[in-house]
Amino acid sequence: MGDILKRIEEAVYNGDEDGIVALTGEALNEGLSPQEIIDQGGVVALDRLGVDFDNLVVFLPELMIAGDCMKALIETVTPHMKGGEKIYKGKVVIGCAKGDLHDIGKNLVATQLSVNGFQVKDLGVDVSTSKFIDTAEAEQADIIAISSLLTTSQYYMEELVKRLDNEGKRGKFRIAVGGGPINPEYAKKIGVDGYARTAHSAISMAQRLMKIKPAEELIVEL
Repeated sequence: MGDILKRIEEAVYNGDEDGIVALTGEALNEGLSPQEIIDQGGVVALDRLGVDFDNLVVFLPELMIAGDCMKALIETVTPHMKGGEKIYKGKVVIGCAKGDLHDIGKNLVATQLSVNGFQVKDLGVDVSTSKFIDTAEAEQADIIAISSLLTTSQYYMEELVKRLDNEGKRGKFRIAVGGGPINPEYAKKIGVDGYARTAHSAISMAQRLMKIKPAEELIVEL
């Protein structure tokens, strides 16, 4: 069984989308559970890719191809999932704050989260507070992630928290922030749940956020 999981790991790492479907079917026939295939095959590959991305061994195109490969793996095992088993780690609604059109960092975070097992709804740039809230409610999101590269637009991060508080919805969503002018001190000041400095650190931040309740504590990943 270890051999098939290693082959699945390598297929995801190398972006072999055709091969991963056959290998996943083989693993299911051998009696491995969908969760074992995801966690001990696909996720291991994505962890390797994350480290290699940080070390400039692989780049964004490789991450995106591996993400497509992981999606194919998940689609293959989904019909075999038992009640109560979770395919995705959580659902994230992400976008750049109102007035901000700088999306390179946000795009990297969205890709990294998607590749690493989160469902991601990307709202793009110049996103109003109302759109964040309405979409998060419609999508039943776990996390609202908002990015800002401009000091003039970071105000809308604070506005988002206040709106959720005033409307009695703060307990529904964990709120994560990031971007050039944002730091842990500001994140704590406005009362959000998570801060990440880099796209890769956003993965561990999101994973930790899923283990706490909204407004419980501030998760910081540098």
